[in-house]
Amino acid sequence: MTLEQFVTKYKGKKVDYDGVYGAQCVDLARQYWEEKEGIPEHTGSCSTTGGAKDLFLDYNKMPLEKKYFIRSKAKNWIPGDVLIWDSTPKNQYGHVAIMLARLGDSFIVFEQNGITQAGAEINVRSRDGLLGYLRKR
Repeated sequence: MTLEQFVTKYKGKKVDYDGVYGAQCVDLARQYWEEKEGIPEHTGSCSTTGGAKDLFLDYNKMPLEKKYFIRSKAKNWIPGDVLIWDSTPKNQYGHVAIMLARLGDSFIVFEQNGITQAGAEINVRSRDGLLGYLRKR
């Protein structure tokens, strides 16, 4: 499956990979990792807060993530990287999205928002608050 095929398959759909808390941003990332990247099912929570930001911040405590992904802050993003943002005053859990392309100082991403439960969509997201990314080894 290509990245484009994954986006076509899930665009507009609610992805609830683990069956907990509805369609969250991490659910879409886990579905992507399993279906597109061939990484085995992983339904454990993120490490400390249960939030998306922990995929980056608690990487060293997460054996599956360490086995299958490199974590980086480098600015050498490529399509398919799962970008991870820190918490904000309105969202204590952070956010993840699948990078589709660069757009100046922003990204075109495939994401879903657990707050709105609107399903997966293509959006533009700024680099503000970006912690880094996970990329399949």
